[in-house]
Amino acid sequence: MPNRFYFFVPHILVLLTILVFFPTFFNDFQTGWDDKWQVLENPFIVDHSFEQLRFHFSELYRGQYSPINTLLYIVLYELFGFNPMAFHAAFLIIHILNVLLVYSIIKAVIKQFKPELKIPRMQLYAGCISLIFAIHPLQVESVAWVSASKIILYAFFMLLAIWCYIKYIDSYKTLWLFLMAILYALSYGSKEQAIIMPLNLFAIDFIFGRYIYIKLNATLLRKRVFLEKLPFLCLGLGFWYFASLFNIGSLVVENSYPFHQRILFGMHSMVEYIFRAIAPVKLFYYYFFPIKIGEELPLFYWSYLLLTIIIVGFIWSNYKKNNKLVVFGFFFFIINILLVLHILPFPRPVITADRYMYISIIGISIIGVWFFDWTLHNFLKYKKLLFSIATFYLVAIAIQSYNRTLVWKDSATMKKNVKELVEKRKALKQPIINSPLTDNDE
Repeated sequence: MPNRFYFFVPHILVLLTILVFFPTFFNDFQTGWDDKWQVLENPFIVDHSFEQLRFHFSELYRGQYSPINTLLYIVLYELFGFNPMAFHAAFLIIHILNVLLVYSIIKAVIKQFKPELKIPRMQLYAGCISLIFAIHPLQVESVAWVSASKIILYAFFMLLAIWCYIKYIDSYKTLWLFLMAILYALSYGSKEQAIIMPLNLFAIDFIFGRYIYIKLNATLLRKRVFLEKLPFLCLGLGFWYFASLFNIGSLVVENSYPFHQRILFGMHSMVEYIFRAIAPVKLFYYYFFPIKIGEELPLFYWSYLLLTIIIVGFIWSNYKKNNKLVVFGFFFFIINILLVLHILPFPRPVITADRYMYISIIGISIIGVWFFDWTLHNFLKYKKLLFSIATFYLVAIAIQSYNRTLVWKDSATMKKNVKELVEKRKALKQPIINSPLTDNDE
């Protein structure tokens, strides 16, 4: 393949992303779901006086803190009114920017891990990972749902902060740290889940080999690699304190599932996210808890313990082989779903959600592309077959995402998707907990 082709990898990523999510331009608001109160009836969007904005930055709205996201809504409203096409187009653009950021970050990671690779192959490696991030069906909920714009917006600022951190590692210029602090605040102001950003910095340190000559003792606290994180850890504590004033981020021990069940929920969620990343079929807007509080879990849930042991064993074996890319991918995956694994008793209406995987899919994609590269290297005589399988897989997930975007057309099509799951659970005599459907819907 000629080298000039690789120059167009980012352009190809943009084009394919637009093609896959093209139906979103014609989707409506989800008036039967959160879009109604998040956007259409949000008083801050229509009346955005200074006093209203000050209140919005210092208080919660409907139990959520996302003033930066609301500012974006205000800009779109002022320019286009409540035109759903304009809103969907804006959020698709942000998703595309995220794709390009992922491409840039992964190029730097691959260069660090595999410096022997020539630039064209490095671009192809990064391009494949970025393509999965761009068009994976798990991304549809975040891209095609206006109210989920918080996800792609906080991801944009976080990915940009990670990109700045890589620039800092290359130059050690303090300016990059100041920019990161601003981006961290913007990311948190888009969605509270961004509070975990400092953990991603530690993952980047790992893949860049910044811990190789550091021992775990008291001297660690005096090392640059730790001291440079202190401002972000302090910011994170400040964000947590602010959220705790409104009981967001507070642990709810009473009236919650017992600890051993939450551990199993965490294992179940992790395994389910990995399976959905590999085989994204039968996706739903709503994933119900399997039992009510106080009930016993079905015995088959203990199988997730075995699957978790197998997964951890696989990661550990790669760590022992010094395969830092796989370990980094797993760390990045876990860090960015850490707050939604239910191990800490934060109140959540669903056991899993596709949108929670928006950033974490990067980690699974890294492992997936590495596995393909490893298989190709060890079974070179099946090169054509392997490339055919990979091409088929990418085309399949692209078609699945396109069709999934059509499902998000409006509330009627989405409720049909949820009703399908509800009917299935009723047939299996499984509980319907925190159902998003009203009596009229059913």
